[in-house]
Amino acid sequence: MNEEEKNVLMDHEYDGIQEFDFQLPNWWLATFWGGIIFAVFYISYFIFMNGPSLKHEYYMEAKELRSIQKKYMAKLKDFKSNEFEKFRNDENMLLYGQAVYENNCQACHNQNAAGDIGPNLTDNHWMYFDGTSEELFKFIITGNPDAGMPAWGRNLSREELYAVSAFVESLKGFEHNDPPAKEPQGDEY
Repeated sequence: MNEEEKNVLMDHEYDGIQEFDFQLPNWWLATFWGGIIFAVFYISYFIFMNGPSLKHEYYMEAKELRSIQKKYMAKLKDFKSNEFEKFRNDENMLLYGQAVYENNCQACHNQNAAGDIGPNLTDNHWMYFDGTSEELFKFIITGNPDAGMPAWGRNLSREELYAVSAFVESLKGFEHNDPPAKEPQGDEY
């Protein structure tokens, strides 16, 4: 045992074992005391001075997101008939619209749009709008929560909205045999 070890050797012994009392390294002490000082300021700011919490940050981000969604929805409702005509007259776009319909609309309007929970889409009767392409497009975007129609504007892209609108419009006059079409609902246009 060297001289340094003799100076830090404690004078007690347990079961023949003696222990040293070395001083903690300065970097460890600085970290320890720095953590305590930081904790005092942190607790003071966030608890006692009402600093922004995670909940507050979430609400601020959600508010910003809603603002972006409102701008997007307003822009989305801008119906361009020449753009819609491209979807209406292109067979590939109608097939694309059919795929969008099958993924999102078929559950309520039935496989062949004859109506199930939702109304029949193949007749000339409409409940919430006048049946024009523009109104159909806007109705799909905003939906009608009271009637159980979700607002698809937040979930579908502009192209998907045009495609499914063109597809639904192409179904007018389609004959149903199996299953039979749901009875007409709304006003005829």
